[in-house]
Amino acid sequence: MKLNHLEIGHLVFLAEVVLNGKKKALMDETYQCLLYIVKSLEEAELPDVVGEQIQTLVFKIEQELRNENTRIREITGALSDHYRRNP
Repeated sequence: MKLNHLEIGHLVFLAEVVLNGKKKALMDETYQCLLYIVKSLEEAELPDVVGEQIQTLVFKIEQELRNENTRIREITGALSDHYRRNP
């Protein structure tokens, strides 16, 4: 299947409506559509400004996931210590 410029533009429009309108019920479907397109690409040439924005967003995502993992390890460690002390 090939998506033409109008179809891609429509998906971008829908994604922006969902994101800007905070339509959380449609976030999964929007994410899946965009993910399918991205996964089908071998490479993408982007303007420098867009590349910089993507790098910033990727850094933010990675940082948040690291923070979550650290917090989960802290909680798991605290629970393990608690059960070791109180059999």
